[in-house]
Amino acid sequence: MTNDIPMLSPSELLACLGDPWGRDSYSPLEGNPCLLVDLRQSLPAPWADGLSGLLRELPCPTIGVGPRVDARRTSSLAEALDATVDDEQELTAILRNVTAHPLAAATLVQLLRHNESTSVEAGLHAESLAYATLQGSRDFRAFLSRRSAPITPREDDDPLIATRIGNGLDIVLNRPDQRNAYSAAMRDALFEALRWLEADDSLVLAEIRGKGDCFCVGGDLSEFGMAADPAEAHLIRMSRPVGLLMHRLRHRVEFHVHRACIGSGIELPAFAGRVTATADTFFQLPEITMGLIPGAGGTVSILKRIGRQRMARWALSARRLRARTALAWGLIDAID
Repeated sequence: MTNDIPMLSPSELLACLGDPWGRDSYSPLEGNPCLLVDLRQSLPAPWADGLSGLLRELPCPTIGVGPRVDARRTSSLAEALDATVDDEQELTAILRNVTAHPLAAATLVQLLRHNESTSVEAGLHAESLAYATLQGSRDFRAFLSRRSAPITPREDDDPLIATRIGNGLDIVLNRPDQRNAYSAAMRDALFEALRWLEADDSLVLAEIRGKGDCFCVGGDLSEFGMAADPAEAHLIRMSRPVGLLMHRLRHRVEFHVHRACIGSGIELPAFAGRVTATADTFFQLPEITMGLIPGAGGTVSILKRIGRQRMARWALSARRLRARTALAWGLIDAID
């Protein structure tokens, strides 16, 4: 799948990035959706150090391919890349998504570079602005035009149920017929439940789970595209900062997840102090396939748990992650 995207050796990369015109060519606006580097070839360590800063400035994903032939000499170079991949099938998925949605891919990696070294608060603000911007992009509008007309489900019950049990708070996502899709109403109800936890010091722990066949399949697709004004969408999102509140209360919050945890279904749990999952659980970040990025706090919460490169690799590939891998990465804390 690399036939249409040339892969540079470290030496070729040095020559390319040493030339300002060469650097400028690596941009989705110039028809180059990403930069591939062959890590199977070595480069003298001083040169690798010099390349690191230049790589972080490129406005497109930078991806290392193959195992490093000399970890000592290429460590700083490899660490500066957005992701490293040595699985051909995974690389194919990444290149397919990056080529199809270059603006979303570029926005994602730039945001992760920024959020890696900033505060949770600043990271969430940056994510919200980036997500709102992409909601107005041609890629996202094309995704909306391709899908069938959304059907707004009838809501007979509360989308979320919060119950005090002794000195604990039991919170249940309560849209089982919609596989607990994260709607605006559910977001508002979760925010209010967390404010209850914040205000009542006698509540020691909030435990959050989902009713029905799975924990949460992510954002409610029937609500996608309803925000006509990206700036207004950003302000609405930041008026109910569920992720920020969950981060502040993380030592008093646990998630117990099962089966599908997609998009916000893992972005929000990743803020918590503890996340347990059943053995059959899988996790996925499919937003790139819609021309979007994770928008429920995942570029902060997941980033803090698994690191920038794993986050970029996973989100760009949109692949499913099994519970055992999630545990090994630190995305979850235990398998039930």
